[in-house]
Amino acid sequence: MGWGRSDFLFALLLVLNVLVGAGWLWWLRAKGKQWEKANLLSRFLLAIAISIAIAIVTIPSKHPFQPQHSFSIGLLSVALGSSIAFWLGILNSWGWLAYLGVFLPFATPLFLQSGNPFPSLFGMMVGTVLVWFCLGSEWNSYGLTTVTLAVAIGLARLHERPSEISAHLWQSLPLVLSISGWLGLGLLSSWQRYWQREISTFDLVYTSSLMLVLGSALMGYWGGDWRFVPIVLLTCVAAFIAHQVRNSHFQSPVAIRQSLSTTVLLWIGLLISSFATIPETKGLRLLGGYGASLAAVSLAWLAAGQDDEREALRHGAVLMVAFALFRLFAEVYPLQTPRADLYTHYTFVGFLLGAAVPALLAQWMEQGRHIVRELATGFWAASVPIALGAIWGVKAVAGYLAGIIAAALLLFPVNMPTLLAGFASSLPLTALVEPASDLPRKIRLLILAGIAVAFVATSLVDYFVHRQLRSDSETEEAS
Repeated sequence: MGWGRSDFLFALLLVLNVLVGAGWLWWLRAKGKQWEKANLLSRFLLAIAISIAIAIVTIPSKHPFQPQHSFSIGLLSVALGSSIAFWLGILNSWGWLAYLGVFLPFATPLFLQSGNPFPSLFGMMVGTVLVWFCLGSEWNSYGLTTVTLAVAIGLARLHERPSEISAHLWQSLPLVLSISGWLGLGLLSSWQRYWQREISTFDLVYTSSLMLVLGSALMGYWGGDWRFVPIVLLTCVAAFIAHQVRNSHFQSPVAIRQSLSTTVLLWIGLLISSFATIPETKGLRLLGGYGASLAAVSLAWLAAGQDDEREALRHGAVLMVAFALFRLFAEVYPLQTPRADLYTHYTFVGFLLGAAVPALLAQWMEQGRHIVRELATGFWAASVPIALGAIWGVKAVAGYLAGIIAAALLLFPVNMPTLLAGFASSLPLTALVEPASDLPRKIRLLILAGIAVAFVATSLVDYFVHRQLRSDSETEEAS
């Protein structure tokens, strides 16, 4: 049997990523270890290598892997786009153009695999979180804009058949909002370059809000559907309020932390508004989830950048996208009676773990950051819900993901990849591991024992690496 279009696309992306990775390795060797960004580039190379390894492992396009290499195509697309963003944004400080690396991978789910975009969207989420863990806070803006756009497109696709795209433009709206936010950043970047002055957070929020509202209004006029303009407008108003609350406590670190706590109520109100603003019509369900995803996309672009003044906006975006991801999971894995409510002890235990595990992992990572611990944190943040699915089924995974939303409310500052890794792994892998929950209890206990052994092995590797790094640091200081 000959190769299809997906086979050629997979092979092309795999070869391109290998070539780009080889180019990055050559550049790293040419620059030397003393180059100030050598550590970041070596971490990024590791992310590319892991992405290529995952793609090779999932080459078989039959169960349990995704058909037509869709998952791997999404993963490799993000790896390639991340190389563009890394080169433009981190190595050359062309922050505005760097977002081209965010947009280009979405050609796969929107155009090349529009019939069933979900596997490629899930692959994009996994690839984004992987790069995010390797690069840390340097990737906050790029990672958040990618994940919010992916979940918004996924929820839109659930309610809109491909034949209706030209009529309703639901799948196009998140992309148009993202492009509007990107153009707003471009205007500010040009303003800064021309006037030789710093851009304040107020300038960013005001200009980006204007562009976002104009973008949603344009889509409302074009598609004859204005239901989504109010949620974008409300999101921009909430961002202004959060910015003012943040600035009113600018001088005191304690007061700043309190202001972030205050804005939680603001984001909860915005979440509730996303249900009320977009009513159910024509039998469509989960429109509240789509409204929350549009709010997440808008907030992600309003928070674009690295300064701490936008921490409150990033927190709102994470809360909105966590809820939207939960609704996407609920749609991909619809539960039959009995449903996953807190009266079910598996769900309740999952909820408690979801509220606690991301916070504990983030705290552990911050106690001594190095690449092994950061990857171990990412591994366990992604693996815990999968382990729950293998032992107790989909209800436990649903409870865990709901618990992550509770964690997102309370964590300041938000460690975004640690929170989102569970969603990124659960969406594609729950279907693979869920049949194990029906196995006899002895076998499930063996699975649990294997998980415990893996945790001990991970902890030992981290311990020896951390001790060696500390010893090397002490030796260097003594010399």
